[in-house]
Amino acid sequence: MAEEEVTVSKLMDSNVNVVDMNTNVKDCAREMGKKKAGYAVVVKDGNAMGIVTERDFVQKVIADSLNPSKVLIRDIMSTPLITITPSATMTEAAKMMSEYKVRRLVVIDDRGDLAGIVASTDMARSLAERKGFSDATLNAIARLENPTGGPYQ
Repeated sequence: MAEEEVTVSKLMDSNVNVVDMNTNVKDCAREMGKKKAGYAVVVKDGNAMGIVTERDFVQKVIADSLNPSKVLIRDIMSTPLITITPSATMTEAAKMMSEYKVRRLVVIDDRGDLAGIVASTDMARSLAERKGFSDATLNAIARLENPTGGPYQ
């Protein structure tokens, strides 16, 4: 019998880092740093509108020598938001990431509410776990340390 495929709800992080769209880049970056998050979902009146990543800061602010205190997140966020449902499969999520060339998908539930975020590292972690963390490449992509504590062979 075939193994049932993992759903996004099993992979996603439901503790989503969010930021109001009128926040400036400096404050957003500070909060992301505190939370050790490489992204923030941008919200307006509680609704997910876009996403901003460390890469956006580099490419859209620092590279143009803009003042992060004067640039608003809404002006650099990626939109439209690429979303997926909690019931979608890992394969469906991977296909969407590949098609849209993104590493994260925002998870929206049936009511249209923000439910979580799923990243390519979450999928790699799931695959690494299925292989008993024996695949050093998957472990590295998932940003996992060697479970034995020693160096990878």
